[in-house]
Amino acid sequence: MKTVKLLFISSIISSTSMYSQTLSDAVKQTTNEQYETAEASFKALLQGQPNNGDIYFYYGENYFKNENLEMANTLYQKGVDVNATNPLCYAGLGKIKWYKGKQAEAKTDFYKAATLAKTYKYDGVAAISEGGKNTPPKAKFVLNSEAVVLAKTAEAYIKSENKNVADAQTLLAQAIKLEPNNPEIIILTGDAYLEQNDGTKAIEYYEKAGALDPKSVKSILRQGQLFYRAKNYNLALDLYKKALSIDSLFAPAYLEMAEIYVLAGQFNKAVPLYKRYLLLNNNCSARANYAGSLNRAKQYKESIEAVNEALKCDSANIYLYRYKGYSQYETGDYPNGLAAMNKFFDKAAKKTDFKIIVEDYEYRAKLLSKNNKDSLAILDYAKALEAHPDKIELIGDIATAYMKMKKWAEAISFFNKKIALGKPNINDYYGLVRAYYYSKDFVKADSAVAQMIQLQPDLALGHLWKAKVNIQEDLKNEKWLAKASYEAYLAKVKPEDADKNKRDLIDAYNYLAAYYAEKKDCASVKLYMQKVLELDPANAQAKKVLAGLKC
Repeated sequence: MKTVKLLFISSIISSTSMYSQTLSDAVKQTTNEQYETAEASFKALLQGQPNNGDIYFYYGENYFKNENLEMANTLYQKGVDVNATNPLCYAGLGKIKWYKGKQAEAKTDFYKAATLAKTYKYDGVAAISEGGKNTPPKAKFVLNSEAVVLAKTAEAYIKSENKNVADAQTLLAQAIKLEPNNPEIIILTGDAYLEQNDGTKAIEYYEKAGALDPKSVKSILRQGQLFYRAKNYNLALDLYKKALSIDSLFAPAYLEMAEIYVLAGQFNKAVPLYKRYLLLNNNCSARANYAGSLNRAKQYKESIEAVNEALKCDSANIYLYRYKGYSQYETGDYPNGLAAMNKFFDKAAKKTDFKIIVEDYEYRAKLLSKNNKDSLAILDYAKALEAHPDKIELIGDIATAYMKMKKWAEAISFFNKKIALGKPNINDYYGLVRAYYYSKDFVKADSAVAQMIQLQPDLALGHLWKAKVNIQEDLKNEKWLAKASYEAYLAKVKPEDADKNKRDLIDAYNYLAAYYAEKKDCASVKLYMQKVLELDPANAQAKKVLAGLKC
């Protein structure tokens, strides 16, 4: 009985006194990603206790976990304003500064939080752990305030881009001394080890948290995420199912399961899980997450529909314009896709804490190119490449954009750059062949097309362009250089592709007919002219040649 009580009172989400159950419910809603529902709960709590800094802190956490750092900061600051000695709100302000890269200022807030936490009182009773020797008879058992501050500071060090895992582990060790049986602190310690790629120690702490609280779906979720990271997807799925067997309303587990099925290409299994997630969290944030999930599941049409629904209740959500732009590109709606991405960038520019990712530049670049704004597309491709230099396919995209602009020298430079970096594909050589061809450097075009044929010898396109280059190298047909290439081209074209290659096939037939005419091979000339008429029955030249034949 004592152990159960200890687990309950030492949980971070119930670090309160007389309002513990209500606040616990609100924080659980945040954990379950029901952000709007939690917001309503926090507002209701504040109506009864408008000067309670703890409520402001967890209200701020609700926004923080929903990636709205500005609102989170506002609420942390409000908590300080109404209760200047509240250590949690100073820890929250420190987290915001740390995430924004203001480490020195953040540490000032963390220090202030830690100092205040040593003497912070709840309802006039010093914050104590279960079993304290000097506990007044009617004192309410609450979480040690200092342990919360240490844990929240460590959380910032672990989960932000500005990581300081070593210090986080030191802080968590101190927190564990204060609250040795607190599952939340134990889970955070596992997170710290995971950041150091020590999966063995991480799972040890996650399992320890689960042993302390067998109904801790969060500890089970973390184990599943660890095995997902280790690419043990079956075990991860089993753990997510285990979490749901404990709490069927634990929305994050549905989302994690859906992501695994997306990775496996089993979208038919992923989408119902996304829908289940939305059913549990039918609020603006959940709708936005659902739209994003459909985008990742490559359900682009459905994603656009979900975005439009989500925009009805939250037109300020930046992510929705990202999902819409991505999905409209994939469905071929290039003008509207570009409009969505431009709106996305406009909104992102006004958010100092919003992070533009590589794919944002990449998708806008593709949309710009599809809308014939290739000079602007190149700028975005360059930004994406600068942020992610190992994405060498972007170099090919830049080269292709220059091709569309007929800037052959620039296209040649970028195609060669991509090829030099290794793993060139057929499109790189095809682009290079055409760039050399149109810049009238037929010697280099011939060399490039040879590489193209070597890479894919059965591809008809390579032999076709070999013939085109050969013709330019032998304009007077003194050596009939293109003959062998055209014959190879004709041998590679599939019968079902004849109609879409009609123009090039006619060119090949005319060339070979001319060759055989010079050789006075009447039967072969007749054969190729008849092939021209099969593709183009009204072809006047073929009719004229056939009419003049004497064989």
